[in-house]
Amino acid sequence: MRYIRQVLLRQLLFECLFLISDLSSAHRRAMPANSSSSSAAGQSRKRSVGPDTLMPSLATRSAATHQDRFIVCGLGSLGQQCVVNLKRFDYDPFEVIITAIDQRQIGGWEIDNLPSYLAKPPVMGDCRREDMLRAAGIDQSRAILIVTSNESTNIECAIAARRLNPHIQIILRSSRHSLNTLLSRHLGKFIALDATELPAMAFALAGLGDDIVSVFKIGRHRFRVTEQFVRAGDSRFDQQAVQQLHQGNFRLLDLNPVDMPPQPMGWATTASSIFHRWQPHVRIAPGDRVAYIEANKTADLPAAKDNPISAVGQWIDDLRHHDWQKRLASWRRSSEESLGRVVAIALFTAIVLWLAGSLLLKFNYYGEFELTWVKAISLGAILLLGGYGDVFGGFDPPAIPGWVQMVCLMITLASILVVLGVLGLVAERLLNSRFDFLQKRPRIPRSGHVVVVGLGRVGRKVTSLLAEFNQPMVAVAEKSQMPDLSTRVPLIIGNILEELPLANLATAKSIIAVTDDQMLNLEVALFASEKTLNHNFSPVVRTRSQSFSDNLTAMMPQAQTFCAYALSAEAFAGAAFGENILGLFRLGAQNILVTEYLIALGDTLVGKQMGHIAYGYGVVPVLRETQDAQGNRFEILLPTDDQYLMAGDRLFVLSSINGLRRIERGERTPPRRWRLVGDKPLPPQMSAEAIADIVQQLSKLSDCSTDAIQGFIDRLPAAMDIDLYDYQAARLVQAMKSHLSIRLTPVRERRA
Repeated sequence: MRYIRQVLLRQLLFECLFLISDLSSAHRRAMPANSSSSSAAGQSRKRSVGPDTLMPSLATRSAATHQDRFIVCGLGSLGQQCVVNLKRFDYDPFEVIITAIDQRQIGGWEIDNLPSYLAKPPVMGDCRREDMLRAAGIDQSRAILIVTSNESTNIECAIAARRLNPHIQIILRSSRHSLNTLLSRHLGKFIALDATELPAMAFALAGLGDDIVSVFKIGRHRFRVTEQFVRAGDSRFDQQAVQQLHQGNFRLLDLNPVDMPPQPMGWATTASSIFHRWQPHVRIAPGDRVAYIEANKTADLPAAKDNPISAVGQWIDDLRHHDWQKRLASWRRSSEESLGRVVAIALFTAIVLWLAGSLLLKFNYYGEFELTWVKAISLGAILLLGGYGDVFGGFDPPAIPGWVQMVCLMITLASILVVLGVLGLVAERLLNSRFDFLQKRPRIPRSGHVVVVGLGRVGRKVTSLLAEFNQPMVAVAEKSQMPDLSTRVPLIIGNILEELPLANLATAKSIIAVTDDQMLNLEVALFASEKTLNHNFSPVVRTRSQSFSDNLTAMMPQAQTFCAYALSAEAFAGAAFGENILGLFRLGAQNILVTEYLIALGDTLVGKQMGHIAYGYGVVPVLRETQDAQGNRFEILLPTDDQYLMAGDRLFVLSSINGLRRIERGERTPPRRWRLVGDKPLPPQMSAEAIADIVQQLSKLSDCSTDAIQGFIDRLPAAMDIDLYDYQAARLVQAMKSHLSIRLTPVRERRA
């Protein structure tokens, strides 16, 4: 009966969701056209209207149509979301042609009109079969996205696809990290992504409820994205101009002001609707919400094995930062992992000592009777077990030379240290395994904690991320899938709905429901919302379809709902064009992808100035890896606008899916045309070296040739037209005002 009641309750809740969604949609359609604008004006905390994504005019493009063909294997939730995101790259004259393969006929589409996105009806059959892949057009396809729910099928399909098309880009859905690494080495042009773990950071940070939006690492460097409200008197932000917040290890990503600041020239020249959209002179006021990225300290490098000074220094640093417990735990883990290796070495050493002792006794015994091999081997074993007195107590001194007795004594001592020592380690391991139940379990926090419901792959990843942030938490699951987790995290095992009150819901900070059952996640969120005493309680709910997330948001505005597949699909689509997607996070209601570009000859980015990439394509460069004249590789954190990309460089950027599309298509928003006016000539006493420095600096900031700048300097007072993005223009005036008397005025809004 209780099961029937639960089923009826879930069905009733689901029907209520759609009813509320339909009512809210009808209400929005019935509202006057100007009511939305007046409502937005009255809510100062909502996101300000930003510029539309700016694209070059069609007149500047080639009339020829460029076609890219893709295959999507598996049309579940993730596969359908991948089709939608791939189609976002379809922009005349660039045509994206998508074919799909699925095991069975799709009964109902989660996304309306999805079949219209496909070039032809889905191919029905096993995607591992050669005839199915050829029917989908694998010979002419640029990439294949293998996203079925069966990882074994995915891997078999990837191998078959590589055999049929050696040049196709393979995007694989797989959680087998070690196997993915091996496959990438053998298959080439291969990217594996975990659709469930990829958005785990979004779930963890949503439940954390703090200002941190994302934390990610690129190589040795750690980056943190933060979003916060500006307080009055904040020396870092209050009354600071936007252009001043682009510093060496710090970049402003977005600004959401309380009051609309004046912008006489309109929005800044940018291709993004979130990055670089405000004019450089706009000042931040108290109450504004800012989002920024900063490069934190370099990630810890492994200490040199043969350098005791560095090891001692690392110990002191750990003690100073209260990380001594972590160091002890690391030692314990390493000792446990190496126990098998130690036992193997000890057994090998024991055999060598046994043979050495037996041979010494056999060939150096001068007694009355001959020492047989059996007797020598047994005496060698007695030496290993510490029986030195038993072996030599019955012999007269002349029977064995003195040096042989000393060597046998050393063998006995070595055996005690090695063999008996290993026996002690094994005994300790056995005792620890027998008495694990005596270990102290962490207590359930009383208040200010996060409740994680579900310990699948997403739940385990969320738990580890919260532990890195030192966030008190408790995990609730139907069964324990990680026995060692109970010693690190408070764990409640049993029926989730029945055991949930034990997690102190009334005083919890948030709850993250990430089980595989979206109805159970909804039930948990509703139950927790009724039990909590926290007015700012915001449950985080994992869903399996974007439509259900939209309906749930209409029903529970305070909840944060995420469809894991909708979040991951943008990463899969970006990877289909050959980009390496390192991670993603949510900012300003958009998915921001951490993307790596390897610059090669013929790429759209090669030879481009960093400012043109940042503002023209609407991305944020965060790390550049390049080489000097001697060929030595080095890294540049948050590169400046005046740098140029070269072939062989690696560039890491923050970008939306639209930014990836613009880079792929070479669709760069043009800069603004400015008139550079020099009011007076340079002082006659200025040296030639100083003039040359001014020419070089002005040439670098304006992206003009040194000859053009030299001619401008020689003609002062003079004027010349240059093309710059707004932030580049502001930086030029700021950098040159102490050397030249210059002015920049816009010639026209946009260059055709």
